[in-house]
Amino acid sequence: MSLVLTKAALALKHAEDNFKFVKFEAHKPKKKTVNDEKDVKLSQRDSNLKKDQDLKKIRHEVVKFGMSGFDPSKKEEARIALAVSLGAKPLKKEYINYKDLMQKRKQEKKKAEEERQTMRSKGIMQKGGKKKKSGNDVGHFLDGYGKVQKKDLKKDRPGSKKKRKK
Repeated sequence: MSLVLTKAALALKHAEDNFKFVKFEAHKPKKKTVNDEKDVKLSQRDSNLKKDQDLKKIRHEVVKFGMSGFDPSKKEEARIALAVSLGAKPLKKEYINYKDLMQKRKQEKKKAEEERQTMRSKGIMQKGGKKKKSGNDVGHFLDGYGKVQKKDLKKDRPGSKKKRKK
């Protein structure tokens, strides 16, 4: 072992002999005694976890093998779907020009309207009529509570046997 010779090192005659090497050893905690029942339960849990992990690996391998038979465009879609199922963020939607989007939506509306017309003509779908509103309609405020009917008011209460004067 070579030392850098300094004035202090030169002053000591046997500097290498006086050198002490100390190795740090961390305190190791004592092992606790565990019951046999707990060991059995833990080993069963571990085996179940290993089986689950093996099944996940097998499923993943099957999916990857299934993707190998696809043509290149479908293979790329399958890889993206696999990545999303594993937790990746899905791709953003492609940009569509606003005018093209509006034309596409108009065409979809036309098709839907044509389908409704054909259904009506065949008698499959009937047109629903509008309901008449009653004069005392308060809106949707009282829908959850219901209305009191006269027959409910006329019932005699079991606690009171006296007749009311009108």
